[in-house]
Amino acid sequence: MALNFHRNIPLLYIYSILIKRVSMPIIILYFLLNNLNYTQIGILAAVMAVTTMITEIHGGIFADLYGKKYSLMLHSFFGMMCMFFYFIGDSFYYFVVASFMYGLAGTFITGTRNALLYDTLLQTNDTSSFKKYNGRMLLYSHLVNALVLLVIPVIYTYNVKFPFLIGIAFYIASFIVAYYFIEPPIAKTNRRFSDYNRKFVAAVKEIVFSKKALFALLMMTVVYASLYMSSEYTQPLLLISGLQVIYFGIVYTLMRALMGFGGWFTHKLEKYFSNTSLLIAGSGFIVLAFLGHWLGAGIVIIIAILLKKFFEGLTRIILEEDINKNIKSENRTTILSISSLVRNLLTALLVLSFGTLADFIGVQKIFGYAIIAFIVLILIVFFFLKRD
Repeated sequence: MALNFHRNIPLLYIYSILIKRVSMPIIILYFLLNNLNYTQIGILAAVMAVTTMITEIHGGIFADLYGKKYSLMLHSFFGMMCMFFYFIGDSFYYFVVASFMYGLAGTFITGTRNALLYDTLLQTNDTSSFKKYNGRMLLYSHLVNALVLLVIPVIYTYNVKFPFLIGIAFYIASFIVAYYFIEPPIAKTNRRFSDYNRKFVAAVKEIVFSKKALFALLMMTVVYASLYMSSEYTQPLLLISGLQVIYFGIVYTLMRALMGFGGWFTHKLEKYFSNTSLLIAGSGFIVLAFLGHWLGAGIVIIIAILLKKFFEGLTRIILEEDINKNIKSENRTTILSISSLVRNLLTALLVLSFGTLADFIGVQKIFGYAIIAFIVLILIVFFFLKRD
């Protein structure tokens, strides 16, 4: 039985490779090509976040009640639909639909892979290796994805639609892979509609009474939302640095690889540093990267982007282990969905605010304000909820 469950780990590696958005290096350029401004681009990002936010908790409860396997299959389906509307789209309204589909996809993926991985390790009595396997999943998926992203900008220069067709094919393949996941049997008696509310209440209580889980949830919210907001300006920043579009794929390849290595390297560093020390260091380097976005030029901007991705991988693995090891399996995906809901609330606020601000003062100048917001929010979390 343990061997059968262990099969989930390589399947999770493959699935994680296939669901990465291959359109990432060119999507903002694609929007600009179709005459969108930064405010509209901010609205699209907000649509994704708000859609996921509205459906987030029920998506997590769905995974706990009906199975993480089916949740991951639904993610692949809605991801495929997102790529389809990008493929046929040529205006803001098509992209709104695509953003809505991507938001629905996010409903069924948030925390689900990590929950399935942790539950798999529970079945194989190997939960102490969660950070190692999670780091490898991040590393392998990002390295392979990095190679794909290397050629996407080149393909885009020849045909602006073809990257989205590739994305459709990848999501179809991920749907097939998800079909072969296995997990412990789920009691069918816990599938009444009233159990959704009961499951939500139980998850909230568990978060409130777990100081460590609450700390990880709030830190995830601040770090992830801030990084997501900043990632919206990667392509404009690369243009400001003077890099030609055809070379964007190289930068994105390095970004994905460094984020993967940051995640993989975390379990090596834990032998010498506490999680708190690593989180503080990671936050400090994220501030340094934002400073490079704000005041840098040329190669400095590119170095700041790469630095940020490495420490994004590091902080991600630490926080995901912190929250998973302090919650129960029966509420795991629901709690992770609540975490994402809170994160998406802040993400929507940051993306809309900084997107509008960028239209008035420019892309680089917004990062001066981003530094202030990030530091204040991090200090609030540490002040009101110090780690043990």
